[in-house]
Amino acid sequence: MYLKKINLRNKVALVTGAGKGIGRACSIALAEAGATIIGVSRTGSDLDKLQKDIKKVKGKLVKITCDIMDYEDLSSKLKKIKKVDILVNNAGTNIPEPFEKIKQTSMNYLVDLNMKAAFNIAQLVVLKMLKNKKKRWIYN
Repeated sequence: MYLKKINLRNKVALVTGAGKGIGRACSIALAEAGATIIGVSRTGSDLDKLQKDIKKVKGKLVKITCDIMDYEDLSSKLKKIKKVDILVNNAGTNIPEPFEKIKQTSMNYLVDLNMKAAFNIAQLVVLKMLKNKKKRWIYN
């Protein structure tokens, strides 16, 4: 019961890296507070497990299985989403190596995931938020 006192009913939260770790915990907490979760993960089975936990708190999960570094796939899947109120731009990783031994392949991967993909998601979601801000949402 992380966010029990916060009311996020009628809000939609998109969480990247939703299948594991911090993203999973954020998804469950936001669902407990009443938000509908759009969970993004590379692994469908992780989203299936998350869905079971979100159902336990009477929440709703929309699953998107996607590698966030695949801009075209990500963009096309996000176009199908009508509304996002909250973004938890969580997907990322690290490859621990001594500074003087960091491989270029490791650095490129980390920059692509932790910077470029995070930027792309933020931009795509903000554009959707700005577009929807012009509309008046009626909640029942």
